[in-house]
Amino acid sequence: MTDLDERINRTLRERADGSVDTDRLLAAAVGRGRTRLRRRRTAAGTALGLVAVLGVGVAIGPMGLHGSDSDDVPPGLRRPADAVVAAMPPRADGVAGAADRPDLVGADAGVLHFGFAPNGPRYLNWSVRDGVESAELDVGGRTVTLELAASADVLRRGAQGVSAMVPELSRNGVFDGSVSRDDGLNGVPIWLRHWQPAPGVYARAGVVAKDQRDLFDVAAALRLDQAYRCGGPLRLTALPPGTQITGCEAWVGELPGRLAVMLMVARASAPGIRVDLGHTIGVAETRNKGNRTIGGKPVYRSPQGDYLELLGLSEASHLSVDFGWPAQGYTEEDAATVLDGAQVAEHLDQPETW
Repeated sequence: MTDLDERINRTLRERADGSVDTDRLLAAAVGRGRTRLRRRRTAAGTALGLVAVLGVGVAIGPMGLHGSDSDDVPPGLRRPADAVVAAMPPRADGVAGAADRPDLVGADAGVLHFGFAPNGPRYLNWSVRDGVESAELDVGGRTVTLELAASADVLRRGAQGVSAMVPELSRNGVFDGSVSRDDGLNGVPIWLRHWQPAPGVYARAGVVAKDQRDLFDVAAALRLDQAYRCGGPLRLTALPPGTQITGCEAWVGELPGRLAVMLMVARASAPGIRVDLGHTIGVAETRNKGNRTIGGKPVYRSPQGDYLELLGLSEASHLSVDFGWPAQGYTEEDAATVLDGAQVAEHLDQPETW
């Protein structure tokens, strides 16, 4: 049984005496499944297989397969064009950007050391993990994946988004500004560009399109003089002893309708506590009675004792901490520490308030 299967089964068991919110169950399952897939560096074919297994028409955002609203990409890989609010990570005041401190790129999973010029590409998601800072960007209806690292070797070891579809090109890229091409899907080319936007900073951008122009548009808008908080509307102010934020991902491409933020808290690089913030308009919270109190706030603890959820955040939002498998060596007290210290922006659908 897969991790995703187990999570679906667990949710069904917990809700056995009441109604099951299928929309929220599906959203949570897909969201968690997406991240597990990314952490395992699953190929694009597996991502599409997940859609087939679930039997729903969802776009695989974190895998970088949003596709395009144009005719450049096959219909099965197109992303919905229903986003109406542009979001970006909030500034991390007092933290240097990649140009001044290239050694910091990818070193702190809570911080992105790059941004874009005003009126630049629109974020679909962003992340920091395994020493790589990345973002998926909407450029004229096409999705461009941008990845940054402090060394060429780090960037070659892992590929995300579009670059994961052509691992050989990703591994063999020369960071001299040149562009590589693959035949891609249904004859639509995949383009990758490797370059150094600043001394000590290594970048890779990829797109599925008829031509390579979007890669240069993204490079022109890239700014390395400021840093930003990866958690967006979510801040963790207390962590268990010896732990740190080791992974961060945020999906903002469907605001104001939907938002998701995931933070991993762990010791070193081992699997650790997972913190999920979700916001979905039109999907009301079905659980309203807690069985724990943390910091005076009602909290639900799963019967298995490996999951805490903060109640009363808002009708369309939820915050949870999962310290079960594959995490090892973490307790409910650890999870409670994280949950008690979590700060969530009051208006999740208003990025300017984050």
